[in-house]
Amino acid sequence: MKIYQIILLQAIFLTTLFSLQQPAYAQIGSYDPGINQENPSGRNNSRVPLKLGLKIAPNLAWMNPSTKDYSSDGVRLGTTIGLVGDIYFADQYAISTGFNFIFLNGKLSYRDSRLVHDDTVVNGQVSRKYNFLYLEIPVMIKMSTRKFGRFSFFGQVGLGTGFRVKATVKEHFEPDSGEPLDQKYDYDSGTTLIRESILVGIGSQFHLDKSTMLFFGMNYSNSLNNILTGVNSLSKSNEKSMFNYVELNLGVLF
Repeated sequence: MKIYQIILLQAIFLTTLFSLQQPAYAQIGSYDPGINQENPSGRNNSRVPLKLGLKIAPNLAWMNPSTKDYSSDGVRLGTTIGLVGDIYFADQYAISTGFNFIFLNGKLSYRDSRLVHDDTVVNGQVSRKYNFLYLEIPVMIKMSTRKFGRFSFFGQVGLGTGFRVKATVKEHFEPDSGEPLDQKYDYDSGTTLIRESILVGIGSQFHLDKSTMLFFGMNYSNSLNNILTGVNSLSKSNEKSMFNYVELNLGVLF
């Protein structure tokens, strides 16, 4: 399935959901677990359809190349900051969306050729660090439990559409003979504009009062498309790699 088809399906899903939405929204109530006679179900009748918040999430990312003789060189630390919006359409069920600025870093090693100072083409080993900034719009189904004291737990799954804002690389080239070469440059032209991914997460919410809660948990993002468009100068192969990461979410909803 192509990227643009996935984005279209996301848009159709959201449009359909909002058109069918009923005025029964998730409970946003007191943390008192007691059940009174007027409300034997234990639910609070004060319902808020939308909750907004902020999050910060350190992440560990790695690249998964499919080009022959390319190898990933470990995981690298990054971070995510963003705005969270939970749109409730039923008790304990919401569409979790918003926008995130995601700083992803990865590293690849491979054989290639470079033009050195005396205009000579030489072969060697490349070690390249990638630094990406994406603006991502996630669309996930969030499923929450009822509260246990002040805590509730949730799981979420969906899709994320990331738009590349900037891509840079730091490259170390070790030639078969001669002096090493270090370079740093923008690499937007060698990357795709869009990174589409599957998002899966779990976590917990701590209810401070009737409307405010802290949340923490973990998300996994698995790429659905190649994020590189360059060509290896030595082998003439098209560069291809996925970019995956896990993140630890910390945030607050109001």
